[in-house]
Amino acid sequence: MSEKIKQAIEHANKIIKESRIDDPELKKIAFSKAIDFFMAPSKSNSKTNSNLCASIKDKSKVEVLSESDSFWKKFSQQTNIEISELRDTFYYKDSQITLLIPELKGNNKSSQQIYLASLILFAYTEGLGIDWVPSILIAEAAKNSKVYDTSKFAKNLKTSDLFRSSGTKKGVKYKLTAAGYNMAIKSLQDLYKN
Repeated sequence: MSEKIKQAIEHANKIIKESRIDDPELKKIAFSKAIDFFMAPSKSNSKTNSNLCASIKDKSKVEVLSESDSFWKKFSQQTNIEISELRDTFYYKDSQITLLIPELKGNNKSSQQIYLASLILFAYTEGLGIDWVPSILIAEAAKNSKVYDTSKFAKNLKTSDLFRSSGTKKGVKYKLTAAGYNMAIKSLQDLYKN
């Protein structure tokens, strides 16, 4: 290994340590940029090093989205629905999604549970990229919307052609079928028309 490469690695490691970046992916990016910087034919002095360190810190602040911001951005991109509209319909905190709709569509509790489950599964799929969602997360959303029924909730979801299920008892997970996906999209379109 050449002396120039060794020095570039040493300088890059020093800069990364000074920048105090915690995210492993950002560390890799910053390290790569620092190596490029030190390998480029230019003057390398302490003032330049501190400028590079400040630049890496600023970029790390810009590039890292919070989990919540990332969810809303991805959800909006996947659905072509404005973030403000999605925030009026869904609530997202600590990797859990609930509905903010005051009245759920449906003429009985069973149809309201199915309506809610389709929207919640849709949000997990499009916003977080999770296809198979644990039943406990759907049940929590139903409890928040006051449509949870311990004796019939699981049966209503399992007998609907809008969902697929996998697992047993507390390990059950649900996924939208194509019909469920289409229903969720139509439900959201209907909500945003009003």
